[in-house]
Amino acid sequence: MSPIGRVFIVLNLILAGTFVGFSGTHLQKQFSWKKQAEKAQVDLDTARKDMSSEIERLRSDLSTMTTAKSTLETELSQTRNERDNSKDEVKRLETTNASQDADLKKLASEIGGIKSNADAAFTQAREAYQASLAAGKDKDEAVRTKDTAVAENRDLKNQVTALNETVSQKDLQLADASAEKSRLNLLVDVAKAKGFLEGMAVPALAGTVSSVTGNLCTILVDKTDEEIKPGYSFAIYDSTGYKGEAKVTSVDSERRAAFCRLEIKSGEIKTGDKASTHLAGY
Repeated sequence: MSPIGRVFIVLNLILAGTFVGFSGTHLQKQFSWKKQAEKAQVDLDTARKDMSSEIERLRSDLSTMTTAKSTLETELSQTRNERDNSKDEVKRLETTNASQDADLKKLASEIGGIKSNADAAFTQAREAYQASLAAGKDKDEAVRTKDTAVAENRDLKNQVTALNETVSQKDLQLADASAEKSRLNLLVDVAKAKGFLEGMAVPALAGTVSSVTGNLCTILVDKTDEEIKPGYSFAIYDSTGYKGEAKVTSVDSERRAAFCRLEIKSGEIKTGDKASTHLAGY
C-alpha cells in the first residue's frame, strides 16, 4: 500500500472517531433539551392553572366590589338626602330661634318694667315693715322695762324679807353655838384635867405612803366608814420602827388620799411605809 493510501486510512479513522464523539455529545444535549422542554411544559401547565384560579378569584372580588359599590352609592344617596333634610331643618330652626329671640327681648323688656314697679313697691313695703317693727320694738321694750322693774321690786322685797328671816335665824344659831361652845370648852377642860389627849378624838385610820417629796407626802387610807379630815396626824413607821409624823393638810375623798406635811422625821420616810392615826402623838 502506498503512503498516500495509508494517510487516507489514518484520516478516515480520525474522522470516524471525531464523528462518533460529536454524535454522542449531540445526542446527550438533545436528551437534556427534551427534559427541559417537558419540565417547562409542566411549569407552564401549573402556571396556567394558577392563572385560571387567580382570574376566577379576581372575578369574584370584582363582583363583590361591584355589589359593595352599588350599596355604597345607595347609602351615599340616602346620606345626601338626609343632609339636605338636615339643612332644611337647620334653616327652619334658625328662623324659629330668631323669632323666639325677638319674643324673649320683648318679654325681657316687659319683665324689666314689672321688676322696676315691683322693686319700688317692695321698697315701700319694707320701709313700712321696718317702721312697724321699730314701733313694736319700742312698745315691747317699754313693756319689758316695766315688767322688769316690777319683778325686780318684788324680788327685792322678797330678798329683804328672806334676809331678815336669815338674820334672825343666824342670831338664834349664833347664840346656840356660843352656848354649845362654852359647854364643850368646859367639857374639854374637865377631860384634860382627867388625862384626856386630843389625839384620842381622832378615828382609827390606817394606810400606806404612796409618794414622798421633800417635807410633803401622800397617804392612801384603807377603806373605812370613818371620814378623813385636815388636821389629823398620822404616825409613819415600817418594820424597823417609828419614822415620823405627818399632818393632813388636804383630802381627796374619792381616792381616799390624804395630802400631808411631815412635821417630825426620825428616819428616812419612803414609799410603802405604813401610817396610822392611833400611833400619832406617842
